Amino acid sequence: MTGLEKILSQIQQESDDRCREIEENAKEQAEKIIEKAKERANELLSERKAASDKKAELTVESAQSSAQLTQNRALLSEKLEIIDDMLARSLEVIKALPKKEYYEILKELIYKNARQGEGELRLSKEDTAKLPSNFIDSVNNSLKNSEIKLGKSTNIDSGFILVYGDIDVNCSFDAIASEKKDELRDTLNNLLFN
Repeated sequence: MTGLEKILSQIQQESDDRCREIEENAKEQAEKIIEKAKERANELLSERKAASDKKAELTVESAQSSAQLTQNRALLSEKLEIIDDMLARSLEVIKALPKKEYYEILKELIYKNARQGEGELRLSKEDTAKLPSNFIDSVNNSLKNSEIKLGKSTNIDSGFILVYGDIDVNCSFDAIASEKKDELRDTLNNLLFN
């Protein structure tokens, strides 16, 4: 080999060595970049999985909360239906009381709702027909600063209406139950469900 060939061979060898070194460095850097990309992809995947898990957890909690709310509403509706049924039955029991007890309840209501002056007692047709003969006198004997007289029958189921001029005091059992419905519901709810 001549001197020139040796120089060219040495240059070729150094060039090949340098190319191999550059290639190895490039491979190392590529592997590092790929490893970092994999790490970042795994981080992103973990973050997305955590976010997805959290979203799924919130969805389940929301569904459970919604189901509980629906159940509570259904239970409340059922309780109110039971209470309203009890109120209706209570009114039926009052209406079905023996005559003496029924008219004693009416007397107590008259005493509580009578106003000063002269009033007119209006009963249902059925209650007017069954009215004990001494009922009005008995009521008036117990009233102070007030007097009532029996008026014409009115279109109510039970109870009465007291009329003082332009003022009507509705003491029908249905009106009383309606007026006191929320209070009665609370009382029955405590008795039945607590």
